[in-house]
Amino acid sequence: MDTRYLEEIGLSKAEVKVYLTLFKMGSVTAGKISKETNFRKSTVYDSLHRLAEKGLVSHSITNSTKYFHASEPERLIDFVEDRRQELNESVMKLKEFIPSLKALAGYAKPQAEAHVFQGIEGFKTMRKDVIKQGRELLMLGAISREDKVMPVFWHQWNQERIKRKIKARILHQRKLSDDVTEQKEFMDIRFLPPEINNPVVINIYGDRVVSLIWKEKYPLCFMLINTEIAEAYRNYFEMLWGLSAK
Repeated sequence: MDTRYLEEIGLSKAEVKVYLTLFKMGSVTAGKISKETNFRKSTVYDSLHRLAEKGLVSHSITNSTKYFHASEPERLIDFVEDRRQELNESVMKLKEFIPSLKALAGYAKPQAEAHVFQGIEGFKTMRKDVIKQGRELLMLGAISREDKVMPVFWHQWNQERIKRKIKARILHQRKLSDDVTEQKEFMDIRFLPPEINNPVVINIYGDRVVSLIWKEKYPLCFMLINTEIAEAYRNYFEMLWGLSAK
C-alpha cells in the first residue's frame, strides 16, 4: 500500500504505521500495537494521542482495559477539510499581520543602500537595472566605454531602452564627443564647459546614483540608493545642463 498520501496530509511515519495497524487488527490495546509495529509503548501512545486529536482514532474501556480503534476511513477527508479551514483562517490572520511586518521593516530599513558591481557582468547588472526602473537616465562626465568594450550588449540594451521609451540625457566632455556613435533616439547630448573634467561617469536614474570608473576595459560601479541623494545629484545635473552647450 502506498502510504505517501497519509504523510502528505500531515501524518508522521509513526502515526501512519499505528493507524494502519489499527485497521489491520481492529480494536486492540497499546501493548499489541507495540508488538505489531516494533515501536516502544511511549511512541505508540504518542502516536495514538496525536491521531485522536486529529479525530482518526477513538478508544473504549472494557474490564478496565483501554482498547483503541481507527475511525471510519472517511474521517480522513474530514481531517483534510478541517486542516484546510484552519489554513484559510491562518491566511486571513497573516494578511492582517503583514502590514505590521511591513511597517516594522520600513522602520528598520537603512536610509540608504550601497552596492558595488565589478567587471563586465556587474556593469550589465547595473545597466539592466536602468531598464527595470524605467526612469529617465542622466549621465554626467567622461563618455562611457561600453559601446566599445561590449558593443553587442550595448546595442541590445540601447534598443530595449528605445523600445521602452526611456529617455537619456548625457553631459559629455567635448573632447570625447566624437566617440558617440550609437543611435540617439530618445537621447539628448550636451557638452560640459571645458573647465569641468571628470573621469568618473555618474549615472542618475530613479533613486539611484551610480559612479562608474573604467580601468581600461574593466568597469567598476558604485551604486547608492537613496531618494534624497539622487534628487540632489539630479538638481546638480540640471544646473550643468543649463550651462552646457548643445
